Amino acid sequence: MHREITTEEYKSVYKSISEDGFCIVKDYLTQSFTSELASIVENAYQKHLKTGKNYQGVPERDKYDKIVYNAYNLDIRFIKLLSSEPVMNIGKFFLNDEHYRFLDSDKPNFTLNYYNARSSGNELDLHIDSGVPYIGEFVTTMQFVFLLEDSTEHNGCTVVVPQSHQSGKYTDRSLDIRSLTKLEGKKGDLVIWDSRLWHGTLENVSKVSRWGLIATFGRWWIKPRMDIVRSLDNKIYEQCSDVEKQILGFCSIPPKDPTERVNTKCGYDFLKPSLSDYNFE
Repeated sequence: MHREITTEEYKSVYKSISEDGFCIVKDYLTQSFTSELASIVENAYQKHLKTGKNYQGVPERDKYDKIVYNAYNLDIRFIKLLSSEPVMNIGKFFLNDEHYRFLDSDKPNFTLNYYNARSSGNELDLHIDSGVPYIGEFVTTMQFVFLLEDSTEHNGCTVVVPQSHQSGKYTDRSLDIRSLTKLEGKKGDLVIWDSRLWHGTLENVSKVSRWGLIATFGRWWIKPRMDIVRSLDNKIYEQCSDVEKQILGFCSIPPKDPTERVNTKCGYDFLKPSLSDYNFE
């Protein structure tokens, strides 16, 4: 599924993200596995098109993008991708809460906020995904982008402003987006950035797809952008490990009242064997 990452490569990844706000891990996924995921994504997209239904609240700027929401429900392999050791190690380095008492310190306690497959259409203005700009080493959210197809200047690759994650400011949209640093990559590459980084996408002038899986991870206390715990398919849930259930948010479901528990965060011992065992009503 993926290659191993060496100790020296981890050091390079941590340094690049800390200093520049982003990094590219070359050839992270095997070509065969990447092709399998791309095929599942394209089939899901075509299936949605046939329904003739529109997603609610999609911004006008995304009108010509291809998007498949809730990628965690497509196949268990999409979750296994997220829980791969290198992704977990990088996530733990930047996002783990050292004061999380309900899980061992070697376990991840950050969570998935959003997980979509996307192929660019229109140009996307510079923006940040952290919600609030600030200066410091403390990271709250990150994007992990698995390229399922080549990403180039012509098919709408991501562009960034290096080191802008430490600007403490919202984006300057007067900048010429075409002159910025282009994160071009090959099928199978993994692109990671601090969500404070100023980033956008170029227009896809080639009209050729560039499917990528975009996973947004955040600290356990950050509200997810999609209600993953209630929208997850039960068949997928039952195939998940305890670690995977945790990163999907099942160890940080707010209690309804103090008779259930008094902490939002909890450990694996609170996990249920099936979604039907949770009271989501």
